[in-house]
Amino acid sequence: MKSRLLASAPSGVALALFAACPVSAQEGCKMSWEASAANSTYTKQQVLDVGDVPGHQLRIYELHRTFPSDKPNCEGLKRVEQWSRGLTDYTDGNGSLSGYTVTILENGDKIFGKVSGTSQTTTNSDGSKTSTFTGVVTYTGGTGKYQRVRGIQRDIIAFDLEKNFNQQRAEAEYWFEK
Repeated sequence: MKSRLLASAPSGVALALFAACPVSAQEGCKMSWEASAANSTYTKQQVLDVGDVPGHQLRIYELHRTFPSDKPNCEGLKRVEQWSRGLTDYTDGNGSLSGYTVTILENGDKIFGKVSGTSQTTTNSDGSKTSTFTGVVTYTGGTGKYQRVRGIQRDIIAFDLEKNFNQQRAEAEYWFEK
């Protein structure tokens, strides 16, 4: 919104607005992390066979993740836990995922996000499978300090549904809407 205001303002006004605002709407906190499989577990899963082709399944799930040694974010708060709930539409582990996340910080504030992405599963020469999710979490708001949080988180997750394995590598940038 600020960029639209600046683009339509006369140049002197635009300079005054820029000087009065030390951080633009798109600058924010940048973070990266890894969440181990030891701290992540699928608490609920329900799978339905679609019936059109072998291996085509719809699945709803709930994933709980904890952050026992998290680094503080830009506001000095650590994440305690995260709940992810979603729907997958997979054929042999390949397909789309959509869902939602709730991240809970140590002071009780929450950050809400909408997840979307794609999973790919390959069969290795020994017959084992490797599954990887690549997706984006869009921060949509929260509670407390995070009511007006916005941002983007990029995830790469190695997973194995049968072994209850989920290991995340992520990077994010967030900011607060005025």
